[in-house]
Amino acid sequence: MTRPDTAIFRSLREAGRALSAPLAAMGCGLLVCSIIVFLSGTHPWDFLAVTWKGSWGSGQAVAATLGKTTPLLLTGLAVSIAYQAGFLNIGCEGQLTLGALCAATLAALDLPLPRFVLVPCLALAGACTGALWAYPACLLKQRRGVHEVITTLLLNYVAIHLAQFLVLGPLGDGSAMGRTPEIPSKAALDPLWESGALGVTAAPPAALLLALGVQFWKSRTVWGYEATMTGSNPAAALCAGISTDRLQRRLFLLSGAFAGLAGSLEILAVHHRFYNAFSPGYGFDGITVAFLVNAAPGWLWLSSLLLAGLRSADKWLQILLGVSPNIIVVIQAVLLLAAASQGRLRERAAALFERTRRKPGGPSFPAEGRAP
Repeated sequence: MTRPDTAIFRSLREAGRALSAPLAAMGCGLLVCSIIVFLSGTHPWDFLAVTWKGSWGSGQAVAATLGKTTPLLLTGLAVSIAYQAGFLNIGCEGQLTLGALCAATLAALDLPLPRFVLVPCLALAGACTGALWAYPACLLKQRRGVHEVITTLLLNYVAIHLAQFLVLGPLGDGSAMGRTPEIPSKAALDPLWESGALGVTAAPPAALLLALGVQFWKSRTVWGYEATMTGSNPAAALCAGISTDRLQRRLFLLSGAFAGLAGSLEILAVHHRFYNAFSPGYGFDGITVAFLVNAAPGWLWLSSLLLAGLRSADKWLQILLGVSPNIIVVIQAVLLLAAASQGRLRERAAALFERTRRKPGGPSFPAEGRAP
């Protein structure tokens, strides 16, 4: 029988092994970012202090950061769920845009539904729109072998320009600003907590619960095991009797649904209307959010909070330090490059854990399953 303390230590060791590479990559990325900030003429401590003030230093800053966390967390979840099936969804920006446009258009119709029915239906409509926009890329991948990175990337621009045409034309409010009519109050999410003009709705905790639910599904269910097996070795999964094509198709549609849900929640919780150039790049930032934590759904909240805090502090950096807000884009790029180096860092971390696992002065045995 396994002792409880041994099981706890084994779980902690496995968690440390899983998080060592992402944390090391994030640490290296932040070190490089500090050097870039220093070379730009700003002391790193001043940069960190202003960033903290702009993201967590007041009630309004906290509300702004949590509001930006929702789309980042959901687009990161979209990238992560597709990655579990061996796909890379670069099309979250277009799926988010059309999901938001669909939710705003349906909400503006002022449907005769009670609020507790209308709000979930609008969120679901945005999710379905995102899934439908992801389907052509999946179909081309499985039928014609067209790489999903190319199709999803190009579909982003189709979706953005299509939405621009619609809000300047048939779906607009008649103004030249390119926006839809404002949604009625019964279709909007009420804030659970307010600070000044900003508030926090149920969208951030709902996104967190979805991410934790996907983590449970991945690690504790048969379907999650089949998805992981399909993503890591499709040939072995097929030999084991798993319908890999059907599973990959379902997961890719679910990925698009999460991105579309991010857009619909932005409408219902924050903007209350769709307008031209709606997203500041949440769909592309979801790639960074996912791979900073090695596409682990249960840890997406950490990377999404980091990027949301950076986005909330960009105007404060310009006001108090005279630093261009574009430095936030540079920092995100550096973090993404650091995340791409996790493979090498993971190998080093695994070797370090293997050395610390052995007793000092004891005999050195080869790892299981390997020849001496």
